[in-house]
Amino acid sequence: MAAVVQAARAPTPAPLSVVEHRGVRGFQALRDEWNRALAEGPADLPFARHEWIDAWLAAFAAGREPLVLAARDGAGRAHGFAIFLEDRQHGVCALTAPVNDHSCRYEWALGAEPARAVEALWGHLRDRSTWDVLQLPELSREGPTFALLSGAARRDGHLLGVWDSVNTPYLSLDGGDPERRLSSKFVANLRRRLRRLCEQGDVAVRRTDSRDGLEAALERFLLLEASGWKGKRGTAIALDPRLASFYTRIARAAADGGWLAMRELTVGGKPIAMHLGLRYRGVYSLPKPAYDEAHAACSPGQLLFREVLAESAAAGCSEVDFLGPDMPWKRDWEPRFRQHAWLYVYRPGLTGRALHAAKHRLRPFAKEVLRWWRR
Repeated sequence: MAAVVQAARAPTPAPLSVVEHRGVRGFQALRDEWNRALAEGPADLPFARHEWIDAWLAAFAAGREPLVLAARDGAGRAHGFAIFLEDRQHGVCALTAPVNDHSCRYEWALGAEPARAVEALWGHLRDRSTWDVLQLPELSREGPTFALLSGAARRDGHLLGVWDSVNTPYLSLDGGDPERRLSSKFVANLRRRLRRLCEQGDVAVRRTDSRDGLEAALERFLLLEASGWKGKRGTAIALDPRLASFYTRIARAAADGGWLAMRELTVGGKPIAMHLGLRYRGVYSLPKPAYDEAHAACSPGQLLFREVLAESAAAGCSEVDFLGPDMPWKRDWEPRFRQHAWLYVYRPGLTGRALHAAKHRLRPFAKEVLRWWRR
């Protein structure tokens, strides 16, 4: 009789345990583990790195003590991290990710087995943490945190709320000429404006990728960004110590890590457009641009972006990410779009149901009634 061979099943990995770390010092001690897990996972973004979140906490949450959850295996190796700030108002406890308009995009630091890490982190939140609502702003709908956390919470009977946020433009680079898909009229306009700019002096691109010259480049960037409408409205980075601290720390961390890509378009040595840019894992990202409005007729911002696009393609980058919301000047480059959302998870009890109804049913209904009334 022929022998029956039964394929051995791969052993099921043991569940991860979750350890809580509290306070800024507790978070700072996790830097190497955090970045290692992130590098092994599916969403290794500069905005999810430890340095980015540490700079955010120092600038926008000074004095607050974050809660960090670390999913670890039996040997103590970290497979994923989640971080929250606790807010208590009127008897309601919200755990909120440390995110605002300057965060660009948010993800948990998930390792090589993201589903396993999220299952452990969610299980701890579900069974061992006190909260009424989890708030995670600016998640990419394509990212693992949104998909895995919403799936686990829905499976366990928790109420979800999703608010659409910005649709961020980006350009996918396939190794060819990035201008070939643009309209001939737009490209011709860029060339004409470059010729007009060259009549005003020598045009060049200055690059800052390391600590060498960084402080002077940051000073030029802050002055340029504050010289136009942002300075007049009081929203320029240089006018807010928190913003200046945040972006300065990000630039220094990026320089130390090898992913800084500050670019300047100069005329006669004077910057007329600048990018506080990042080049990380083959993606060029643009957290903050600035340009001299006195040269607006020559579109210096678009001319600098053209140079950055060509440089990124030549360097083998896979993508150029505009970051931020959709804007007319970004549309000129015929981009694709990445949808972002705020994810809310509510406890299935009375408080959670009331919060969910107020935020995701009554409030939208009231807005619709008001819109109808104003017609």
